Amino acid sequence: MKRSDTRILTTHAGSLPRPAALTRLYAERASGAAVDEAAMAAEGRAAVAAVVARQRECGVDIVGNGEQQRESFVLYLRHRLGGLGG
Repeated sequence: MKRSDTRILTTHAGSLPRPAALTRLYAERASGAAVDEAAMAAEGRAAVAAVVARQRECGVDIVGNGEQQRESFVLYLRHRLGGLGG
């Protein structure tokens, strides 16, 4: 765990803006269109790498993935749990 005795470390919580290509893939999948899962995974990895690099450039001490690979909380659950409707 990163610690400091001289200052308060910075971080963030929650989603950060996603690249347009990843957002488009999530929107297509949410609408029921067939999406290349390998392409989505690759775009997600690239988005995480970019958002982590940007946080480091900005001086954020404790970086996060910015929820790049989670299209939304509700849809994330729908893809992982059975019995959800709506």
